[in-house]
Amino acid sequence: MTLTLELSDLRNANERALAQLSRTTQEEFDAELAEIENFLLSLYRFAVLAVRGKQEIERAADVWRETLDVIDGAARQVQSLSARHPGVHPSLDRILEIRHAASDMLALYA
Repeated sequence: MTLTLELSDLRNANERALAQLSRTTQEEFDAELAEIENFLLSLYRFAVLAVRGKQEIERAADVWRETLDVIDGAARQVQSLSARHPGVHPSLDRILEIRHAASDMLALYA
């Protein structure tokens, strides 16, 4: 079985989740943020699997460049939205860690 994911589909899912996060109440914020964290972690894992089969370094770099672009955009938006919700948000820290890990992977292939 082959599973094909289109980056545009992932971007759209990410945008919908971020839009939902922007409309959430204080009580729901951390739960929604955790969903975005899980999505970004899954995206990172898909990139790892996609690169594993790549023979050309340039193609692997493209995978990580696109992955980092999605994660980076989400991290920026989440940071901005978190500023409106006081308190500690553990998922925010983990999202930033995922972003850093994707950046490190891009550096390996670029």
